Amino acid sequence: DGGGVLYILQNKDRVLPRILDEIKSTPFTAEGIKGLPFLGANISEALRMHPPLIFVMREVMEDREYNGMTIPKGDKVFCSPAMSGRREDVFTNPDYFDPDRFLAPREEQREGSHTWLSFGGGRHRCIGENFAYTQIKTIWVYLLKNFDMELVGDMPLPNYEALVVGPSSPCTIKYTRRKTPI
Repeated sequence: DGGGVLYILQNKDRVLPRILDEIKSTPFTAEGIKGLPFLGANISEALRMHPPLIFVMREVMEDREYNGMTIPKGDKVFCSPAMSGRREDVFTNPDYFDPDRFLAPREEQREGSHTWLSFGGGRHRCIGENFAYTQIKTIWVYLLKNFDMELVGDMPLPNYEALVVGPSSPCTIKYTRRKTPI
């Protein structure tokens, strides 16, 4: 998730030292990459704030009651990961980038059903989620071990005109190779 790197760089003074400390104390191995809870929480928080999908759609398999209404069998139900991730009844200060909300003891994403939908939910949840986290963490660890990075310009706004959400304008990151990798 490239957006996650942007959030880390935008909040560089607040979150990057903790990520670097975590990386320094973790071997760059498959098992080591599976760990890294604070880096994982940053990925989750970036996905909560700007999920890549506009909606998750399901077909109603039998009549269902919801809030005094009947949703008939065959209807389509759309859930917005962006809206569910900004629920004030679930997420404390939902417009603030706060990776700690995904770590114990808070774990705010567990406060209700389908509150964090970046990989879908229920039995239709994406089976590639663990692989995605491993892949994203591997790339981030390599980059953060070997480069200082800086966001050039403002954080781009999301572009909701495509099915998969990306930045609305180019985003530029300045990479400077570290003299000594961490």
